[in-house]
Amino acid sequence: MHMSRFRVAVAASALLAATACGSTAREDAPITAKTSPQTVDPQATIGSPDGSVVTEFNRRVQEYLALEKQLAGSLKKLPTKATPLEIDANQRALLALVAKGRADAKQGDVFVPAMQTFIRGLVRRVVTGPDGAKIKASLMDENPMGVKFAVNDRYPDTIPLSTMPPEVLAALPNLPAEMEYRFVGNRLILLDTRAHLIVDFVTDTFEI
Repeated sequence: MHMSRFRVAVAASALLAATACGSTAREDAPITAKTSPQTVDPQATIGSPDGSVVTEFNRRVQEYLALEKQLAGSLKKLPTKATPLEIDANQRALLALVAKGRADAKQGDVFVPAMQTFIRGLVRRVVTGPDGAKIKASLMDENPMGVKFAVNDRYPDTIPLSTMPPEVLAALPNLPAEMEYRFVGNRLILLDTRAHLIVDFVTDTFEI
């Protein structure tokens, strides 16, 4: 009887020791997305912006487009087979209306200071990344240098539109179809393609 009780006690002690070891092993195991997904932060990507900054940027883009479309509607409609001269005249007329309309409406910058900082960070991370040299070479291909311009100016007819590397475009916030990003030197321009108008720009986006 005493021997049976001794064996039971030994068995119980062994069971408790095994349970304790199992518990320790689980506690010491590395935390992974599979074992504890709520504690694993998703890896940040270059295109993951601060929501409030980009939301404000998008709001200002839409505000600009609403005014531009309203003013475009006041112009004589171009014929189906418009000539280059008619298209050019229409663009220049729209640009004049938009420039005046923005001043009258007291529309502010589209690239506010926080957005300018954000854009510089994105562009610089792309051009200094693993494929940075290749991307920068593509970015500088036919990139006009030393050109003077201002907000609400017509994009100069004497300079080409620079190449936009897909890696840079993928990092930047999406734009409506009526607008494009372009570089002039290291300034990133927001271009209204219908009015051929420089809506806004960010300076010093990368080292030349």
